[in-house]
Amino acid sequence: MEPVETYRVLASADRQYLLYELRERSGESTITALARRVAVRRHRTTRENLSGAEIDRARIRLVHIHLPKLRDRDLIDVDWSDGTVTFTDDPAVETLFEATAELDDWPPEPHLSTPS
Repeated sequence: MEPVETYRVLASADRQYLLYELRERSGESTITALARRVAVRRHRTTRENLSGAEIDRARIRLVHIHLPKLRDRDLIDVDWSDGTVTFTDDPAVETLFEATAELDDWPPEPHLSTPS
């Protein structure tokens, strides 16, 4: 994967959360579990305090945006029948994680902005 493409993949905080959570689980998880974990990070809360709507929105973003983008770049495999997500054996996966060393904030911590 070209360096520019690597940083395009990492440009989304949600994709960074997804990749980090998947790596923390030895490269395998489910869409449902990833949606819950991404929502926790995105909303800076606990699993117990998440609303169903927050989890649903995270799942929709994963299914319609982030998982297809990662799958199209051969970074993950998705089994839509059982919702399993796994890293591929493609060397680009390791290249992607090597690029995270260049980021100031990995995994990204959400920053809440306050109105001026």
